[in-house]
Amino acid sequence: MSRFLYYLIFLTMISNIVASVPKILLFESKTGAIPSMFAAVIIGTIFVFILVKLFNAFPGKSFPDMLKQYTPKWFAYPVLFYLFLCWFGAGLITLITYVFLFITFFAPETSIVITTLAFVLVISFGILMKSRSMLYMAEIVLVLFVPLIFFLLIKFYVNPKLDWDFIKIAMMHINHVPSYWAFGAALYIFMGIADLVIFNELFTKKHKMGWKQVLVIGLSGAAILFTTFFVPIGYNGVEQIAELTFPWISTSDSIRMKYGLIERVIFIFILAFLGIAFVSLLLHWHVALKLLESIFQFKRLKWKDKMLAPYIFVVIFGIISLVLTRKLTQYQLFSLSNYFFGSIPIFFVVLISSLVLVKRRAKL
Repeated sequence: MSRFLYYLIFLTMISNIVASVPKILLFESKTGAIPSMFAAVIIGTIFVFILVKLFNAFPGKSFPDMLKQYTPKWFAYPVLFYLFLCWFGAGLITLITYVFLFITFFAPETSIVITTLAFVLVISFGILMKSRSMLYMAEIVLVLFVPLIFFLLIKFYVNPKLDWDFIKIAMMHINHVPSYWAFGAALYIFMGIADLVIFNELFTKKHKMGWKQVLVIGLSGAAILFTTFFVPIGYNGVEQIAELTFPWISTSDSIRMKYGLIERVIFIFILAFLGIAFVSLLLHWHVALKLLESIFQFKRLKWKDKMLAPYIFVVIFGIISLVLTRKLTQYQLFSLSNYFFGSIPIFFVVLISSLVLVKRRAKL
């Protein structure tokens, strides 16, 4: 399997250690989060296997091209627009979460509009890049930040402040019925594979997807979810953990590097995950932009032989981000994230069903 395909999967997995996923899982810690994570790892790994196999049938083709070629317009365009909303929503939630996080811990006196505008400007240049350049940028960021994140996570596990008794108490809630909302949040970490809807056009060879690849993805997802859920509990306890707005940030402030240039791990931790989250957000919105371009093709909007539609769409993305960031509270963001993650199982069903339909019609 191409290393770039692993990048798409692992970027989404790693970036959500800090974002909205842990908050939702920890909120459901006593009402079915643990069995939900077990179910999400199994079903998510199966979804990854199915999607890779389906896209292998169409090497070098993007999903919009496949859908337009083999299905009628009344089916293709609503599906593409639905998928666009999902990717745009994923990027938007990540953006707003990190804006709130940045203001809370780095610049509490800075206007939220200025902070959001700075984020949006940087992101706007990124999502307009070519798809191949996006993959190379993802590789660079992973090489730079993943070793640092891995080192920090090891420090979390070996630190004596980690109380394994708290983790054992949390594990006692394994006998609950799975929570749908926790299942959706846990399943989201496997959403990176769906970026193939656009990036598949760059892969002209079929991806090998055997039991070794499935095992690597499944174990990686399980390790990420275990770390995301249990480490904050080990540092903060079972009773109060659901009340923390940013559980992982509070957890990271429990660690010190006595002989480091920066003693408080929280600053290194936030910057490292901010870099990963930026690339994950860029990938989400790059896919969203390409899907929107496949639906609305304004061929007359040109200036010096350059299409203006993508720039207009990016401006709209920025305006929506600014408006929502100003109006949403952290509680409203949590509720919005909860509903969005609840739609993830539906998202996978729609995408897989559409690909199955395309594959059947292609054989006719």
